[in-house]
Amino acid sequence: MWCKSVSSSNQKYLAFIKISPNMAAKLYEPLMEFSENPITGVKLEEAYQVFGEWDFAVLFQADSNANALHFVGDKIRLVEGVLETFTVPLTPVKDYRK
Repeated sequence: MWCKSVSSSNQKYLAFIKISPNMAAKLYEPLMEFSENPITGVKLEEAYQVFGEWDFAVLFQADSNANALHFVGDKIRLVEGVLETFTVPLTPVKDYRK
């Protein structure tokens, strides 16, 4: 196999968030108010402001796809001003920190 998977107990996800142009300030506050564990089975790692088609991204771990979907669908998408989300499960192929 050409890649070596890095083991982890939870799957990591990157959720991209598109917001209404006039809602950036209103979205920032709810994102910063999420606790590290906003729902059971989900642990937030980092939030980013990004450029281009998407406005924000949230890196998180979930113990199941169902909990990942629940977090994005029931927490992020319900924030006022969120127009669209795109969530990508991440599969590491190499850990450069070692």
